[in-house]
Amino acid sequence: NIISAGVSILFAGIMSSGVAYTLQIVGQKHSQPTEAAIILSLESVFCCVGCVLILGDAISVVSFIGCVLIFSGILLSQLDFKTTNM
Repeated sequence: NIISAGVSILFAGIMSSGVAYTLQIVGQKHSQPTEAAIILSLESVFCCVGCVLILGDAISVVSFIGCVLIFSGILLSQLDFKTTNM
């Protein structure tokens, strides 16, 4: 079974390890640390959206709630809450 899946294993290994991490390093070099951290925090959200749109998978309710919580946390971290002294 491993030999018959060899092409898929090689593709996944080359694309995820070679191409994706190289692009990630190049992207991090040219961005601010805060922006890079936020984008990398969205990895699971991108994964869920990609699975639904590209692969046509159905995600579970728990996965959807997790994506919403991560996305909400990232949006909340970007809001500028002004504190007032009384």
